[in-house]
Amino acid sequence: MIGIVVSRSDSVSVLIGEEILNIGDWEEKIDSSRLDEEGGGKYYSSDGFELREFEGLHIQLENVEFAFENPECIIFVSRHVGDTGALLTAHYTGNFGEGKFGGNPRELSRACPNIHKAIITELEEYAPPGYEIGIECTHHGPSDISIPSMFVEIGSSEKEWEDANAARAVAMAIKGVKGVKPICEKVIVGFGGGHYMPRFERIIRETDWAIGHVAADWCLEEVESIDSDIIKEIFEKSGSDKCIIVEEKMELKSAIKDEGYEVISERWVRGTSGVGLDIVSDMENLISSVEEGLRFGEVKSERIEIIELDEVLLRDVQVIDSKRVKDVVIRNTIAFETIENGKSISGRMAIEEGEKPEEMLDVFCDILGTKYDSVIREGGQIVVKKLGFSPAKAEEWGIEPGPKFGELASGNPIEIGDKILMPIEVQEEEVKIYSIE
Repeated sequence: MIGIVVSRSDSVSVLIGEEILNIGDWEEKIDSSRLDEEGGGKYYSSDGFELREFEGLHIQLENVEFAFENPECIIFVSRHVGDTGALLTAHYTGNFGEGKFGGNPRELSRACPNIHKAIITELEEYAPPGYEIGIECTHHGPSDISIPSMFVEIGSSEKEWEDANAARAVAMAIKGVKGVKPICEKVIVGFGGGHYMPRFERIIRETDWAIGHVAADWCLEEVESIDSDIIKEIFEKSGSDKCIIVEEKMELKSAIKDEGYEVISERWVRGTSGVGLDIVSDMENLISSVEEGLRFGEVKSERIEIIELDEVLLRDVQVIDSKRVKDVVIRNTIAFETIENGKSISGRMAIEEGEKPEEMLDVFCDILGTKYDSVIREGGQIVVKKLGFSPAKAEEWGIEPGPKFGELASGNPIEIGDKILMPIEVQEEEVKIYSIE
């Protein structure tokens, strides 16, 4: 169940709360065990949700999760203040430095990356025209919540704060994450960059990775020292062991690695999208790293066999039709090695154990057939043949490099004295043999 916190001290929060209650069926209940201003008294329950009202501002609330009945996640609905125009935004809470705006110093709330990712997707669907969707770095209180939580906000001026359509969009987005679990496997922590985070927004939108806590540059400046405690707080409260650092911060990178966490790149994140982390780890150990050119195919299997195809064969077929080669390799592999920043497929590949790369080899033969006169696959070899221009034979006829030499090479007959020299007379059979075992 998701607990929704409405603050009566925030008119935007109240407006969003009203729109949430207008969606679906809600049961009005009474909680006499708590004070009205602390979430007690009248509250509302619906399948998968519970909405309670509090008197104080969200950032000053403490232990709000205890007002709800077994919540998995808490969502605070609120206004957003900033010079950002019409904006629907979501972020986590806590303080990297001192707690100027609620919460405890150097304490973060627990992130809910899976719900956070889902909320962004839902906001994109329901946002009124003219509204941007964004995510923010972690900032302000509360920080002492014992379960995952996040803020969802409307910004950034009176015009948007009074917009019932924007409030309904937030309400629809929250209701749209019914049943979504707060935690997921693929979560990234962020360090650096501005308060609003386009890089991490792209990751949320374009990959299957979610985002945990992000310490923007201004957050890092507030921290007296990036020590072991604050590093562990960021990763543990995010449920992650991986991070992206925006721009080069060598001292920070070293401190993170010293604590046993991994610094990765956006390229690595994109390269592993759609792939389980166990498979990523196995393939990086068996073939190469994603940073070095490892790419993943469409085959999903835990039974893995590593094969290595002839490098010359791969090079030659890619010169003829690189797209077709890539398509067939992706269809038939778990993972494969590339070079030249992923542009060219190299030799080692992971396929399902016991399978043979039959479709790949058939396609390679078909591709070679567009260039060669004869393509024969027999035993452990592909043998290709074609007639081609022989400079040595041309020179035997006394043809030196020049215009006539070029005509023959292009397959055109030429005159030598009173004779017509046909291209076939200066051709020889070219044979190439590729090993496929």
